[in-house]
Formats: sequence, structure tokens, C-alpha cells
Amino acid sequence: MRNNKLLNKKIFIFKKIPNNNKYLLTISATQSGERYKLLKNFFKSNKTKFLLLEKFCFPTMRQFNDFNNYFTNKTKTFVNSWGYILAKKIKNKKKLQNFRLVCKVKEGILSGCITHLFHIYDFLNNNSNIVKVDKKKLYLIKNKRRISYDELAGTIEVKDLKQNEMKIETIKNLKNLITINIYQKNKKIHYKIIFKKNYTIKFYKQDGKTKEIQFPFSEITTSIFLKNCLNRNYKFIPSFQNDFKISKLILENFKGRII
Repeated sequence: MRNNKLLNKKIFIFKKIPNNNKYLLTISATQSGERYKLLKNFFKSNKTKFLLLEKFCFPTMRQFNDFNNYFTNKTKTFVNSWGYILAKKIKNKKKLQNFRLVCKVKEGILSGCITHLFHIYDFLNNNSNIVKVDKKKLYLIKNKRRISYDELAGTIEVKDLKQNEMKIETIKNLKNLITINIYQKNKKIHYKIIFKKNYTIKFYKQDGKTKEIQFPFSEITTSIFLKNCLNRNYKFIPSFQNDFKISKLILENFKGRII
């Protein structure tokens, strides 16, 4: 068993949300459907300097808008996405212009990772607005793990103001969980990222060098995220505002119960 410092600490379980407290970091890891109500009750009598939300933050645009209007001025809010973390490993990001991001995803898991993939794209294009969404080849299938939910399958293509493109395609018999290729249109810059079934992520650079990291890494990234926040580095993971426009696009374009 991996050594976990948390096991050596005292854990307190509260039957209800405490009142009149100030926190440094609050993490909301509930289901998206109940999150807004719980946060609303939390902020009635508590304060937190930083708030970390699991994605998908909220299931409706009304809840996204209400949170944005009433609570973003009360705390600095971020979204727990690995998209930025992976994208930061692209060392030549400044040279990456007019790129094409091609994501092949094993059929049956796209709904769980689509936000992360959009965050990679959003980080690499410096948050450029998406101006085109092609979803003609996208369709819904039954989610085998969550019976009451739908799953996305098929192909999605998007383009931003700077003409950077992303294509997401599900493949039924894909060898790995996810394969990501990043192509530079005008120069020979090529990166490849593979999510293996043993939860190892492998990076390939155009010079042939490779690097492996273990996934998931939430147990180490949460502490790193907090250290970055305390040092006023707020770009370690997406802010709520970064995620807001992506989530809006997903909710408006991809119908069905996928979150």
C-alpha cells in the first residue's frame, strides 16, 4: 500500500455543514446535481479563500450563471481538471501556432474526459474563443457504467479565432484509453500523449524522447495546487471562468444526460 500521510491524521466527519468558519481551501467533490445547493448553504455562514470544484461543475446553465453571479466574488474558484497539467508539459507552447489537436478516445469514456480535452485545447491556444463546432457525426449511446446516463460517441471538430483546430473521435476497439497528437501546421512540431490502460501516461516528442508519469495524480496535485495559490500562481489548473465558457459550449451543443 502506498504510504499516505492522511492515514496518520485525525479525520472528523460532520453530519451537517459547520457554521461561521473560515477555511483556506474547500473542495466540493459531490455529484454535480446537488453541488449548487450545498455550496449555497455553505456560503450562507462560511468563508473560504480558495474553492476547488470537481468537473462537471453544474448540470445546467442556470446554476452556472447563478454561481458566477453570486459566489465568484466571495472566493477564488478553480476546477479540478488534468487538462492544464498535461498541456504544460508541451515545452514549445510559445512556438505552437496554427496547431491541430487530434484526440482518439476509447468508446464509452468520452463524457468523462471531454472537459479535460477541451481544457488542453484551451490552454494551448491561450484561451482563444471557439468560433466553430461541427457535431454532425456525433451521437448518443447508452452508458454501460451509469445506466441512467447517456454517453457521447462519434466525432467532434472545433476551431478557434486563431484557426487552431481540435478533433475528438471515439474508437470502439482503441488499444489505449486516449491517444492525443498535437501537430504544428507550419513547422515540424509534433507531440504525442498516450493514456495506457494501466493508467500510465506516456509523452512522445518529435526528437524521439519519451517520458512516463502515473495517472491519476490528484493526491499530489491538490497540495501542489494549494502551494501555487498561496504563491499567487493561479494558472496551475483552470479557473472557474476558464471552465465556464467550455462548460457552456458543452451544455449548449451536446444534448442528452451526459453529466
